[in-house]
Amino acid sequence: MGEGIFTQFFYSNMTPQEIIEKILKSRGIRDFERYFNPKPKYLEKSTNLVSIDQARLIVEKLKQSRLILLYSDYDVDGVTSSAVFSRFLNDVGIKNYKVVIPDRFKDGYGLNLEKIKKEFKSNPFDMLITFDCGIGSVDEVEYLKQLGVFVVITDHHLPQDKIPSADIVINPKLSSTEEKGDYHLCGCGVVFKLIHVLKVLWGLDSVDLKKYLEHVAIATIADIVPLIGDNRILVKNGLEVINETPSEGVKALINVSGLKSALNSYHIGFIIGPRINASGRLDIADTSYYLLMQNCEDTAAKYAKILEEINQARKKECDEIFKEALCLIPQIPKYGICLYKSSWNKGVIGIVASRLVERFNLPTIIFGTSVGRKDDGGIISGSGRSTDDLNLHELLVEIDRQYPGLMIRYGGHVKACGLSIYEEDFEVFVEAYTGILQDLNIDNRKKICYDMELSFADINFELIDYIKKMEPFGYGNEMPKFLFTNVEVIDFRKMGDGNHYSINLRQDGCTIRGVWFNGDEQKITDKLNIIGVPIINEYNNNRYLQIRIRDIV
Repeated sequence: MGEGIFTQFFYSNMTPQEIIEKILKSRGIRDFERYFNPKPKYLEKSTNLVSIDQARLIVEKLKQSRLILLYSDYDVDGVTSSAVFSRFLNDVGIKNYKVVIPDRFKDGYGLNLEKIKKEFKSNPFDMLITFDCGIGSVDEVEYLKQLGVFVVITDHHLPQDKIPSADIVINPKLSSTEEKGDYHLCGCGVVFKLIHVLKVLWGLDSVDLKKYLEHVAIATIADIVPLIGDNRILVKNGLEVINETPSEGVKALINVSGLKSALNSYHIGFIIGPRINASGRLDIADTSYYLLMQNCEDTAAKYAKILEEINQARKKECDEIFKEALCLIPQIPKYGICLYKSSWNKGVIGIVASRLVERFNLPTIIFGTSVGRKDDGGIISGSGRSTDDLNLHELLVEIDRQYPGLMIRYGGHVKACGLSIYEEDFEVFVEAYTGILQDLNIDNRKKICYDMELSFADINFELIDYIKKMEPFGYGNEMPKFLFTNVEVIDFRKMGDGNHYSINLRQDGCTIRGVWFNGDEQKITDKLNIIGVPIINEYNNNRYLQIRIRDIV
């Protein structure tokens, strides 16, 4: 059967509805009404995250403040968060605010002390709100408090031992539990909850919160938080806004990307999101913020075109670094991957780390630099991605415990992290990282996972309709995969460029076509066991059943 571990649950002799409900139960889902009809009324109460007292104090300060500084992260989550809150302030008539998005290369992640000092000196502010950052900025918040600034932190990242002494800290990792629907909110989801409470407290019946959901959906998908609980509801309803009444900025992104059909989570995660992220990876993220704030179609189109050009450059740079990274791995490592070159742009190394995890199924941390954009002072920045079996944030906490002071700063969540170390300490970090992974002894063989075993006779249009009702798909709500055994290959051919195959298949007298993208021709033999997803292929106004092959085992 090949290498790997089989993970499977049920065998089928059921109706399409029973098949899908059985899969959902295996995933811990019991309330089918909420799952298939993820309406806003099923959201956790916003006051579970933002208390009425906190909201009342924020409203008071927003009305009284001389200047409000909105400080966000430079990724999709941070930029959309600042855009949503800015749009809300505009809607309620508050104009005395300034948005500050740090430069990834000059300022780094989170509150930057020198940037704060510079902003305060040029135009003193008396209120600061963070978006998608701040939970680890203990010293920076302490400095702000000494200046008399009212500080509100909104973040979703896992806190470390010490919580900043901000006036208000809004973070579901502090106020919720993993069983609650709001625990896995991204930064923009946290902001949406905040403005919901502010709207109610303010009595702003004229402000329609639904329009903000397009940005919340984009951030939730792009930040790869689980699409369960509140996130599923926010994304489902946000996609409706994107497909029906998108803002000028989002509409411009759709147009420049060449998308014609209705958008789903795939389009957001792999087409729209990367374009918003691109400016913060290679330049400054302000371009993305300005795009999302646009009400003018022509101006939005200009910003979208700029992002498209930056994204093309980003893809080229990622491909080059990925090739170099592969050359630095002489043989498949056993525990984890940790690489560094001074010529690697720290703005894109996270993407490379993701690609290496996909290739080797090993936790990966890649280090890079500002590559001439600034003097890093001997500090290198790392970006990590993990497999399903390892909590990357907990790993960094353990490294910090065993090697105190080795990391200058770090943060993140289960699947992704960011950190910085001194270049001279890289080899020590590699030793610490691989040593702890070795002690954990995680089985890193690629797991061959599927939800159920089906036969070709089970595949029909009704089943596929039920699968579509499970959308939006993504991390935490994956598209169901099925095992088909003892499948006969009638014939096969290559499709287009690359390793893509069309395979005519037969099982117990039933025939169906399989399509396999990025496949391995050596695996195509006379008899196969296939893991795949039933799909509908539409051609010349006709609909055909197919299987999109994920793997041959």
